[in-house]
Amino acid sequence: MYFTRYHSFNDIMEYPDMEEYLRIFFSENNLNLFPKEIRSMPLALAEQISVSPWDGLFTEVTNQFLDAVQTVLDITDSRRRRCVSLWEEGTDWTPEQEKKGGKASVFLLTPEYKRNVGFTCRQGADTGKSTEQIHEFGTDVKRRAARPAVIICPGGAYERVCFSGEGSPVMNYMEAKGYVAFVLKYRTAPERYPAPQEDLALALKYVREHAGEYGADPRNVMLMGFSAGGHLCASLPCFCREIVENLSKKTGKKISPEDVRPDKLCLGYPVITFGAECHEGSFQALTGGKESMREALSIEKCVTKDYPATFLWACEDDTCVPVSNTLKMGEALKAAGVRYKLCTYPSGGHGCYLAFGNSAYSWTEEMIQFLG
Repeated sequence: MYFTRYHSFNDIMEYPDMEEYLRIFFSENNLNLFPKEIRSMPLALAEQISVSPWDGLFTEVTNQFLDAVQTVLDITDSRRRRCVSLWEEGTDWTPEQEKKGGKASVFLLTPEYKRNVGFTCRQGADTGKSTEQIHEFGTDVKRRAARPAVIICPGGAYERVCFSGEGSPVMNYMEAKGYVAFVLKYRTAPERYPAPQEDLALALKYVREHAGEYGADPRNVMLMGFSAGGHLCASLPCFCREIVENLSKKTGKKISPEDVRPDKLCLGYPVITFGAECHEGSFQALTGGKESMREALSIEKCVTKDYPATFLWACEDDTCVPVSNTLKMGEALKAAGVRYKLCTYPSGGHGCYLAFGNSAYSWTEEMIQFLG
C-alpha cells in the first residue's frame, strides 16, 4: 500500500490503525492543522489553497504528513521498519504500549532487520594498523561494507517527542546519505532524569549489539539530537557511568560505560545550559523544577577531554532556545581540547530540522564533511 498527494487526508486516515500510529509519528496537534474543509480534497489541492499556522506554505505540513504516513506503512504494511521495545526484550512497540506509558512507551524505530547479512568492519583505528574483520550472520551471507549508524533524538522540551520534523524526515535524509538510521522514542514528563538518558543508553547498546543484522559499524555510531533531544544526546557522554550503574541494577545485566558511549555527536539548536539563558521549560520537564539539579545537568559544565567529537549548529534568530546555548557548548569543547565544529546561521529560527528553505540548509553537508 502507498499514498500520494492525489489521496486526501480522509483517504489516508481511513487506513487501519493509521490514526493511532500518527498520534505518535505526526502528533495529534499536527493532525489538527488540517482544517475540516480541506480534508476530503487531494493533498495536492489542499496544499495550494491552505496556509500553515506560521504563515508559510502548507506544503511543509503535507510533506511531514506524508513522511509520517510512509513510516507507518513501513511498520504496519511492508514491515520495512520495526518499533523495537527497549525495555521489553523480544517485543515490538504498538499503540497499545503507548497507552501503558512509562517504559512500555519507549521504542527504537529501526530499519529493516536482516539476520542473514555479513559485513566488513574495518578495525585497528586505535593502533593505526589497517585490518579487516568479516562479521557473518546466518548461512546465506552477502558481504557488504558496514555503514555508519545514527540514532536520532527529536526534541520536544522533554514534554513530548516530535517525530514529524526531527524524526522521519531526518531519518530519511540520513539514509539517503548512506547511514543506518534509527529514531528513539524516549520517556518524557512526568518521567524525570535519568529516565530519557537510560532509554538512550539502551538504544545505543541495542544498535551495537545488533549492528551485524543492520549492516552497521558498531564502532561508528553517532547520536544526533535536536533541541531538548540535543541536551539528551550531549548528556550521555557526561553521565554514562552513573547511568550504566542504574541500568545494570534495573536490568540485572552487566553494562559497561563503553557499551553506551557514543563515537560522535551532532547537536542541532540544542538545549545545553540550565543556567542563564536556558530553556526553562526543558529544565522543569526533565527535573520537576529541582533546583539542586540545575548546575549538575548544565552540559557546558560537564565536558571533559574524553568527550566525543561534536558538530553543533544553531540559528541566530532562534527565540526559543537562545543561540548562547550552542556557543557555551563550543567554548566548553574548546577548553577541554575536544575536536568540534560549530556553525551558526542568520535565519531558521527554532525547530527547522533539515532547514531546507533558509540559510541553515548547509548544516547537513558541513556535518557530514566534518564527522564523516
